[in-house]
Amino acid sequence: MQPIAFCNRCRGMKVGWNRRYVVHYMTCKDLISKSSKLLIPTVLASVLALAVSTPSAFVFSDQDPPQTLRRAALPAPPFIDVDPAIKTMDSFLEGYKIDGGQRSRIARAIVASSRKYNVDPLLVASIMIVESRANPFAISGSDAIGMMQIHLPTWGPRADKEGINLFKIEDNIQFGTRILKDYIRRFGLWEGVKRYKGWNPGSPASAEAVSDYVAKVQGIYGFPKVDTAEAFQ
Repeated sequence: MQPIAFCNRCRGMKVGWNRRYVVHYMTCKDLISKSSKLLIPTVLASVLALAVSTPSAFVFSDQDPPQTLRRAALPAPPFIDVDPAIKTMDSFLEGYKIDGGQRSRIARAIVASSRKYNVDPLLVASIMIVESRANPFAISGSDAIGMMQIHLPTWGPRADKEGINLFKIEDNIQFGTRILKDYIRRFGLWEGVKRYKGWNPGSPASAEAVSDYVAKVQGIYGFPKVDTAEAFQ
């Protein structure tokens, strides 16, 4: 049973959070001093204010306020600005169905090598597509290997001396771009591309094969219709 309190002023009352007992507890001269009467309303007002200002997240049991606060405190992921030239090259390679798993890596390698040797990256990409369709493990019947089909009898000793891994995407593209740059410097653009193919001026069969090769490269090089000088800067 709930206990009963008796007061000479308030008479009998049930002990607890009921109106009569609270009023008795706050105002009855027989129970508390004047200073205590001032303290009790202050405490009750603070309790009421706290109850009103408590966030709704604490009211609903299916929410987890501490976890929510921890998530909000996590730093935002850093913003990574991709080189526009790499984006352009990646889109170009995608148009020729180059492997999506390696495409970004190939695009970066082409742009980096082309900038290093001052060769149009679209030309490098076009030659790579004709030579190997971007297969890093391609090997031809004439012992040319990798994406840019480096001819081993001609360039193998130099690659070995310089520690170049011709099956590595970056190494093969950079070495092939370097060879292409030297031919273009010595013979001009399309004559240089012919030399890259391995043109033998004294052989009609070689001339026909090279002519077909250059036509394929030019066909890719002309698509998409972009100003390559601006797109890959």
